[in-house]
Amino acid sequence: MQSLSFLFYDLKHSLFNISTLFYLIIMPAGFYLLFGVMQDYGSAPFRDGNATAYVMIGMAVYGAVTGAVSSSGTAVIEIESGWGRQLALTPMSRSALLASKVLNALVTTALPVIAVNIIALFTTAEIPPAQQMLSALIAIAASSIFVFYGIAVARLVKSARAVSVASGLVVFLAFFGTTFSPLPLSLMDYARFTPMYGVTQLARYPFTAGDTITTDAVQRMVTEPLHYALINVAAWGIIFIGASILLRKRSLAR
Repeated sequence: MQSLSFLFYDLKHSLFNISTLFYLIIMPAGFYLLFGVMQDYGSAPFRDGNATAYVMIGMAVYGAVTGAVSSSGTAVIEIESGWGRQLALTPMSRSALLASKVLNALVTTALPVIAVNIIALFTTAEIPPAQQMLSALIAIAASSIFVFYGIAVARLVKSARAVSVASGLVVFLAFFGTTFSPLPLSLMDYARFTPMYGVTQLARYPFTAGDTITTDAVQRMVTEPLHYALINVAAWGIIFIGASILLRKRSLAR
């Protein structure tokens, strides 16, 4: 009963504040409306749907990554600030505390994806329902590697600014990972090595089959093989996990 009460308290503390709601729901949803629904190109046909659906998936990925970073970064800050020691004095077990944090991360990651996809149902996005659902699930699952990115940045910065720093870097990376907008063909060779590229391409794959829009005047479309995205996600997952482990060991050594 105490574990359940703490879970609801933790979720309420994490989600029901203006800052969190803005970054997790309002920003991804607003970007979807701004860069998808409100643009003339949004109604352009794209495979089994339209370009607005292409934008929708990218914004859902951005929201999911931001949620993963926020939940993990906040958890580390709480531990560093002594909140973990306070909880250790309560009857709660470590497994119950861990379960609450895992569920918190899952809810925080899934909420932006659900919000953007619901808004898409009532706007101009056209995408087969099965593809939309599969893309949403992949966005949530693939974004989980950014939990370790959030942990690493929080252990590196060691202050309440850690989540803001990590989230700000995500925005920068999203521009170079084709998450927000298409890139020139000349930049695609570099984009494939950025962290947001793999997550974005994987989430879009059920809808796009690898077809990626570019801003090149001659070649408007390039087909990205699935293994590019898989290798990218695996490689960055290993890097983020390794960085979080090394920074934790450094912190314990002190």
